[in-house]
Amino acid sequence: MSPKGAQAPPCPGLEPGPTLPPRLPGPALERLPKSKAAGADGPGPSVFPLAPCSKGPAGGAASVTLGCLVRDYFPEPVTVTWDAGSLTTSVVTFPAAFNSGLYTTSSQVTASGEWAKQRFTCSVAHPAGSTTVNKTIDPAPVCPTNVTLPTVGIYHSSCDPSGNTQATIQLLCLIPGFTPGDLEVTWLVDGQTENLFPITGPASWGGALASTFSQLNISQGEWLSQRTYACQASLHGCTVKAEARACPEAEPRGVSVYVIPPSPLDLYVHKSPKVTCLVVDLASLEGMSLQWSREGGDLVNKATESSKRHFNMTYSVTSTLPVDAGDWIEGETYKCKLTHPDLPQDIVRTIAKAPGERPGEGRRAGPPRSRSRSRLTPRPFTGKRTAPEVFVFPPPKEQGAQDTLTLTCLTQGFFPADISVQWLRDNALIPSDQYTTTRPLRDRGASPAFFVFSRLEVKGADWKRSNFTCRVTHEALPNSRTRDQSVPKGPELDLQDLCVGAAEAEELDGLWRSLLVFIALFLLSVTYGASVTLFKVQWVLGAVLQGPPRATHDYENIEDTVRPAAWARGS
Repeated sequence: MSPKGAQAPPCPGLEPGPTLPPRLPGPALERLPKSKAAGADGPGPSVFPLAPCSKGPAGGAASVTLGCLVRDYFPEPVTVTWDAGSLTTSVVTFPAAFNSGLYTTSSQVTASGEWAKQRFTCSVAHPAGSTTVNKTIDPAPVCPTNVTLPTVGIYHSSCDPSGNTQATIQLLCLIPGFTPGDLEVTWLVDGQTENLFPITGPASWGGALASTFSQLNISQGEWLSQRTYACQASLHGCTVKAEARACPEAEPRGVSVYVIPPSPLDLYVHKSPKVTCLVVDLASLEGMSLQWSREGGDLVNKATESSKRHFNMTYSVTSTLPVDAGDWIEGETYKCKLTHPDLPQDIVRTIAKAPGERPGEGRRAGPPRSRSRSRLTPRPFTGKRTAPEVFVFPPPKEQGAQDTLTLTCLTQGFFPADISVQWLRDNALIPSDQYTTTRPLRDRGASPAFFVFSRLEVKGADWKRSNFTCRVTHEALPNSRTRDQSVPKGPELDLQDLCVGAAEAEELDGLWRSLLVFIALFLLSVTYGASVTLFKVQWVLGAVLQGPPRATHDYENIEDTVRPAAWARGS
C-alpha cells in the first residue's frame, strides 16, 4: 500500500496512458487498446476503455467503477452509453474539453452486484461522422504476483439428531495463509448477499502471513433446505471463495421401508407364503411406486397393494407378493424398490430366508427350482436347525378367585428365529388379537437359539368348561412342522412352584448325599468292629482247643501201660 499522498505506481505490464481531462475523478485507471473512427467532417473519436488497476485495499467486492475515454474528435457532440446487463449502474459523462482543435471527454459507470462475472460495453456514437465505436471491458483484474492469497474452507457443526429445524448450525470459514492487508469477508446465499450477521475475527500473524476466520450461525431448517452458502475473501483486488451445502440424505428422514418374511404358518401349513413390503411416513402418494424383483433382476408383477392414511396426515403403503414355497426355502432373494418424486434416490430393501441347516444334511448344489434364479451354488449357513421345546402353564394359584385367568406358553431352544404360535380352544383357533406373543429373543448360550412367550387371557368359566392348546409351527419340527401342547388342569406346578421345587430338589440331593456318607461310615465302623471281635474270638478259641488233646494223649499212654497188668491178673 502506498502511503497517503504518495503517487501510486503504474499497473505492472501497462504503458502510461494519455493525460486525462482534469475533471475525471475516480481511481487510477489503466489504458486499454484504443479504437478510432474517421468522421466525414473531421477526425473520428479515439476510444480508450478504462478499468481499475486495483479495486482498493478492501477488495471492492460491493461495486466497481469503470471508465471510457473519448478523445481527438471533431466536431461535437458524442454520445456515450453503457451496457452492464442486469446490474444496477450509475453513469456520469463529463463535459468535453477542447484542446488543439480537438475535443476530449470521458464517461464512467459504477456497478454493484455480481460485477466480477459481468462484461461491460462502452458505446460511443459520433453523429457527425455517422460512426459508432463499441469497446468491451472485463473488470476482473490480474492478481499481483507478490500477493499470497488465502486458502478458504467452510466447516459446519453436526445436525440435531432430534430433527429440530430451529436448532443452530454453525458455519465456520477458515481463512489462513494470506499476505497481510485489508481483507474483506462476505457471505453469500445461492450467490446473493442477504441480511446475514457473521462474526469475523481479527487477523493473526504467523511469520510473514496472516490468518483469520468468519463464523455464521443459521438454523437447521435453513441448512437442510439445500441452499448453497459461500464464504468469499477479497484481498488486493482478488477474490477466493468456498461453498458448502448440506448433503442430501440417502434416505429422507421419516420415510421408512420394511420387508417382512412369510410366517411359518403360511409357509408350512397353508402352503401359501407371502413376502410383504411396508412403507410408512409418506407425505403423499402422488408419483409413488413400489416394484418387486428377484435376485436375478427379473421383475415380479403379482403383488397386491393397499394404502392407508393416518391421523398424523401421513400415509402407509403395504405391498404383498405371493412367492413359491420351494424358492423361498432354497434361499431366493426378493427386492422391494420404492420410487417417489420427493426422494433424492430410490430406496431398495432385500429379503431372503434366514440361514439354517437341515439336521443331517446341507443344501444341494445344482440348478435352482426357478428358471429366473441366477445363483447355482448353495449359500453358507450360520447355525443348525433346532426344533423348539414347548411348555404350557395353567393359571397361577393366586388368580384362582379372579374372573380373568392367564395361560402361558413358553417356546424355547429353536433356530432359526421364524416361528408361529397359535392358541386353540376345544380344537378351534382363537383369533390372534386375543393373545399376545413376544418377538423371538436370543438365548445367551453359545449356540444360536431363540425363545418366545405367548400369553392368553381367558374367563374363569371358559377355563373350567373348555380345553386350551398352544400350537407352535417351526421348520425344524418333523412331519407337519407343528406341535400341540395342551394346558393341563390338574394340580400342576406353576412357574413359581417350579422354581421352589427346583430349590427343594437341590436341597434334597444334598440331604441324600449326607445320608449316604453317614451310612457308608456306619457300615465301615460296624464292619471294622465285627472284624476285630471275630479275630479276638478266634484267638481265644484257638487257645482253648489246643490244651485238651495233649492231656488226652497222656491219659491214653497211661492207659496203655496199665492195661497189660490188668489183663495179666485176669488171666
